[in-house]
Amino acid sequence: MRGSLSSRSITLLVAVAIALLFFWGLGSIPFLSVNEARRAVAVREMHEAGSWLLPYMNGDLYLSKPPFFYWAGLISTAVIGSLSEWSVRLPSALAASLCCLLLYGYGVRQAGRQVALFAVVFLAANGGFSLFARRSEIEMLLTLLCFGALLAAWQFIFRQGHVAWSRLSYALLGCALLTKGPVCLLWVTAPILLYALIYRDGRAKAYLCDGWGWLIAVVLGSSWYVAVSLNQGWGIWGSIINEDIVKKIDGQGAEAWYAYLLYLAGDFFPFWLILFVQPRRFLAMVRTRPEAAMLLCSTLLPVLVFSLFTEKHAKYLLPIYPSMALLLAMHWSAVLDDLKGRWRTVLATVPYVMLAGFVVFYMFVEARVLSHRVDGLEQLAALAGGQPERKAYTLGEPDIRLVYYMGRPVAPLTVEQLRDSNRPTGLLFMQEPYDPALQNLATCKVGEVKPYLKPDRGAVLVRMGGECH
Repeated sequence: MRGSLSSRSITLLVAVAIALLFFWGLGSIPFLSVNEARRAVAVREMHEAGSWLLPYMNGDLYLSKPPFFYWAGLISTAVIGSLSEWSVRLPSALAASLCCLLLYGYGVRQAGRQVALFAVVFLAANGGFSLFARRSEIEMLLTLLCFGALLAAWQFIFRQGHVAWSRLSYALLGCALLTKGPVCLLWVTAPILLYALIYRDGRAKAYLCDGWGWLIAVVLGSSWYVAVSLNQGWGIWGSIINEDIVKKIDGQGAEAWYAYLLYLAGDFFPFWLILFVQPRRFLAMVRTRPEAAMLLCSTLLPVLVFSLFTEKHAKYLLPIYPSMALLLAMHWSAVLDDLKGRWRTVLATVPYVMLAGFVVFYMFVEARVLSHRVDGLEQLAALAGGQPERKAYTLGEPDIRLVYYMGRPVAPLTVEQLRDSNRPTGLLFMQEPYDPALQNLATCKVGEVKPYLKPDRGAVLVRMGGECH
């Protein structure tokens, strides 16, 4: 492939493929997960209330996550002019694109155009990264902020950059604090600290001791927490700390300690297999190149720390993916340069074939494969849209996707409340199998939803009121 196309042509083709991968059909599929719908509902309720300070979820105050992603969603919605899957997912797609652009630029300066191009392809042709580039979740925006903070710090440390680079790094760190809280220190500050301790690098120590930089990060990162505390009281954070920090570190149902290694192996397959080719050369590169050592610290330390947590999710490691992609690309390129014949062709071609496969999947396959999970949501939105003034209820706690596609808060009801003659007036959503005690509500059916989230599962929307008994 590289023999028939110029480097510039390959770069252009990769850019087009990544644009298709991140943006094609971005708003054509309803929200696929509970987390996606959570972010969308919070953006919608903040938008409707005209409030940028307090996020709400289904009518209740929701402070589990800081609001930086919600602010991005509000800006996107304002620019586009309406709230939709497209407007809420757009910040993630843009953040993923900027990650690739930053990675390419740093890779060119660090190791040359070939390494930079491979690094970008390894990152884009990645199950986890491409998925979250197309989802309305906070992880991709967080990845951009953390990677940007690292790049600014590296510019200060390895390029003898002006102190302004250090301040920029801390400003981005402050924004990361407003995206997911203090955990972002594990992706930025902790790896730099480890590198400084191992290599006794004076510039790294100067970065870590930048008092004005820390002030910028703390002021930015704490601003929302202080504002909310002044508005709601300082005790508002007790339950949130217990749910979002304590239980994730020391909760129940821990996965195996090597779970994250499996996640990484799946997302970076087959690129990580290159580590078994000339492994001594890889280790020599890390020992002799400080930038490579920093990349390794940025990759391994978060994996080690998060492996100690009880609750494990692959997305928690997404901020290390750009560093890992660049590290793998450096070794991949070095091995490629030593090869000839068939194996050289394989190594030169496989990354682009993988990228093309991901593009084809998201353009033509995803919507069909997941149709049973999304078709019912569109049906539900159409049914609920025909009854805009009625309050919404559900049997049991509502799925947050239901809240979004009903277009209004959804209150939970029990069977006993529904059997009461004084039950509220409004729309009731029930999933199969239906409780026999509620069969009388079938005469008030607004419409059926099938399939609903599963191929063999349906649901019904019924009208409760004076005309229904």
